[in-house]
Amino acid sequence: MGLSIVKRSKLIGLLFLTVNSNLIASEPGNKIPAFDREEVEKKVLQMDDLVLKPKFTKAVEGYIRGYVVRNRTTAEKVLGRQVLYFPIFEKKLREKNLPESLKYLSVVESALVPDIVSRASAVGLWQFMDDTGREYGLKINRYIDERCDIIKSTDAALEYLTFLHRKYDDWALAMAAYNSGSGRVSRAIKRARSKNFWRIHRYLPRETRNYIPAFIAASYVLRNHEDHELVPQYPDLDLQITETIPVYNSFTFHQIAQLTSIPLNIIEALNPAYRKGFIPSSRKGNYLTLPKRVMPAFKDFLEAKRPDNLYHAVEASPILVERPSSNSNSYYFKATYIVQEDQSIYTLVKMLKCSPHQLKAWNKLKTNHLKRGQELTIYLPKEIKRLRTYRELIKIEPFDPVPSLDFIEPFTYVPNYKSEEINCEELFKERFLYYDVKKKEKLARIARRLQGISIDELARLNDLPSDYVVKPGTKVKIKRYY
Repeated sequence: MGLSIVKRSKLIGLLFLTVNSNLIASEPGNKIPAFDREEVEKKVLQMDDLVLKPKFTKAVEGYIRGYVVRNRTTAEKVLGRQVLYFPIFEKKLREKNLPESLKYLSVVESALVPDIVSRASAVGLWQFMDDTGREYGLKINRYIDERCDIIKSTDAALEYLTFLHRKYDDWALAMAAYNSGSGRVSRAIKRARSKNFWRIHRYLPRETRNYIPAFIAASYVLRNHEDHELVPQYPDLDLQITETIPVYNSFTFHQIAQLTSIPLNIIEALNPAYRKGFIPSSRKGNYLTLPKRVMPAFKDFLEAKRPDNLYHAVEASPILVERPSSNSNSYYFKATYIVQEDQSIYTLVKMLKCSPHQLKAWNKLKTNHLKRGQELTIYLPKEIKRLRTYRELIKIEPFDPVPSLDFIEPFTYVPNYKSEEINCEELFKERFLYYDVKKKEKLARIARRLQGISIDELARLNDLPSDYVVKPGTKVKIKRYY
């Protein structure tokens, strides 16, 4: 059941997690802040919300020095990647009622590189071997490797960790078993006659002895990187501001690039689970992640493909989208939001439609508390890409007129990309297509006339019962625009 110990020659010793001399030094000329051992030890021991009680051992100190002294550049890349993956981890951990600090385990496993492969062929953010991945429901074949699927691999890893915690009733032992397999941990417990990791660790393989110190060090650095003047290297906004949907039919990355004008390298980076540059068909659905600014265009295409839709064809560029060198941040503008009252960051992100990690990254926030009058920088797409469709030549009977629709534009102007104060309350209002009711009729009849829209969807959007009779002059919400 356990993961192979052979794979642990991987990322504990890869990139920057090793403590020996093969670590890459920081670039010459960059001044590295002094390492205050006493202060570091104090802050390590203050991390009382970890899943285990932290200790400051020589191994922990060595790993921390590896992050903040010997390989700062790589550490800054890892700090930047957390804005991509930690919101997903935190959501899944909340759903499963697991400690939030388990998210740091993925830093030890993969340095937050979703498609990384170890020398022993362990793969993904959570470094599953083939057998264990399949045992926990991950599909692995020539076309798809769900060990690289951020959502599915996270579900599998948390399920495995939950099983191990139930077995040992101790998170340090559960993580050790995740590293080396439950058999080795159980034998070490028997030999040491103890269930305390620090008492049994001398009976564990060297990689597993270092696993918990590496976890403590990663937790410390991601919480205290400012103290060591580490500057996170955040990915482009197209990788940060994304949306994920399930798709059931097969799509090639080239098709998606043509439909959305997104470069292939962005599509590949956001969808690392697909090995051959296409998404296989699936009854259960495979996940597709795209920049949020172009997802409406892809949804337009899916809607146009429906057999009951009057619009069956889509205009899309026939030009193959290659890998341009342009910065995708140019597709976004920077705006300023002024906090209206003292509040937590978590109450504001719902309105601003971003994650707490994004808001913290964009504004270099160190706390979750916001004060009235505080100015926050947010990034929004300059344009929401939609696909234009054309109607098939069909006959419409005189007694069944085409419904009238009011189209609400998402923006009335394009702000300058430079910092500009805007009215966010107005900007973030929900936009819909509306059906203008000319005469008294039932909601169900409106749904039948507007092909492709179910009565349940119409009732839910308008908060009305399905048998409701709509009065003339009423505007009925048809479909959300953005």
